[in-house]
Amino acid sequence: MNPSAMAQALRQVWQETCSAMAGAGMLALLAVPLLPGAAQAQLSLPTEDFASQVVLELYTSQGCAACPPADAMMAELAMREDVIALALHVDYWDYIGWADIFADPEHAERQKRYARRHGHSTIYTPQVVVNGVDIIEGFRVMQVMDLIAARRSRAGRIDLSIERPGEDVLEISAQMLEGGAPPLLLSSRGMGPAAPAMLGALATEDESRQQPLSLQLVRYMPAAHIEILEGENAGRQAQYFNIVTSWEMIGTWDMRAPLRLSVQMEGEEPAVVILQEPGQGEIVAAARLR
Repeated sequence: MNPSAMAQALRQVWQETCSAMAGAGMLALLAVPLLPGAAQAQLSLPTEDFASQVVLELYTSQGCAACPPADAMMAELAMREDVIALALHVDYWDYIGWADIFADPEHAERQKRYARRHGHSTIYTPQVVVNGVDIIEGFRVMQVMDLIAARRSRAGRIDLSIERPGEDVLEISAQMLEGGAPPLLLSSRGMGPAAPAMLGALATEDESRQQPLSLQLVRYMPAAHIEILEGENAGRQAQYFNIVTSWEMIGTWDMRAPLRLSVQMEGEEPAVVILQEPGQGEIVAAARLR
């Protein structure tokens, strides 16, 4: 979808959101502006410099009345080159009266693992996780944008690249950047009050440095239009972007030598490769193939 069409889709989503939320007496949630206007959607084009790519996970549901502002935010983020924005639809809102056709129980399990790591007792939608570290309500759009800006300005430590030389093959390569220190794996960075006990159970600090990064492959659908007939969002004509269709672990990397790996990959959907600290910690590198 080109920027003009994407902007038009964003305008439609935003207008529908305002109308639906006002009708439900929830317009106060929209006090924080999403964008000055769809025509002014900020693009981060390939020619724009950024220190590192940011991975944003949005946990959302078609049956959640508070989710449309966060879903609309994805329309802008999907256009940006410095952000890999991924929508993970969860199934725990299906009981309200509308089953999300993109929901996967594994998405909720991934969300729960983040909660446990950070010492949170609950999960909710819409919820955003930035680089596996920052967790925030998805409708706090301006705060989400601030977190992205802070993360994108940090210099990367790993050079990760992917390419597709053949129809069903994905080649992955990674190496430490010159002068870049390896991530402190299984660290307490970003973890909640339970961190000391968790770390003690998993490894000592010296041992933790030896734990390899998790190598993950994500596939997603770029966009979809859904008519919601029942539940809290009944009557909405909803637009969704970067809808995750699969998320799997395909290997590990100990960073002691450059990584070179070929994996089978079928279909035309975009692909994202992620390197993440074990225990579903910080995402330290990511690359996308649209």
